[in-house]
Amino acid sequence: MGAILRTSWLAGVQGLIIPEDRAVGLTPTVHKVACGGAEHVPVEATTNFTNYAEDFKKKGYWIYGLSPRGKKSIFDLRLPNKVVWAIGSEDKGMRVNTERLCDELVYIPQSSASASYNASIATAMALTETMRQHTVLDLGKNNLKKE
Repeated sequence: MGAILRTSWLAGVQGLIIPEDRAVGLTPTVHKVACGGAEHVPVEATTNFTNYAEDFKKKGYWIYGLSPRGKKSIFDLRLPNKVVWAIGSEDKGMRVNTERLCDELVYIPQSSASASYNASIATAMALTETMRQHTVLDLGKNNLKKE
């Protein structure tokens, strides 16, 4: 959780929604590992992600879930400006209800199907790809304006 918060802060994430049950909260250890991220990224614990998902979709956000069952690689996506990433737990992955709320499931390529990236690394990869695409798109727009 601490590493996810730090990465989220550096990637410009506006907030994290975490499950209230069976998830680590904002403990002193999480604050220490986050190295400032916990002070910059709001965290909301909930028992019902459905309400958040519906609200995000009404506001034009797309919800992508990282899952080995995804049909498309994260690197094959053209990400919209409004993105929500759903990341599952390291041992069981995403909860079934959360997976159903996703607009699309995508996977991160890896050399072994018998293992997976840990949640903080997967989050960092998803956020970095999001930033990369948005930066490239923004630079393209800025270049067009300058011509």
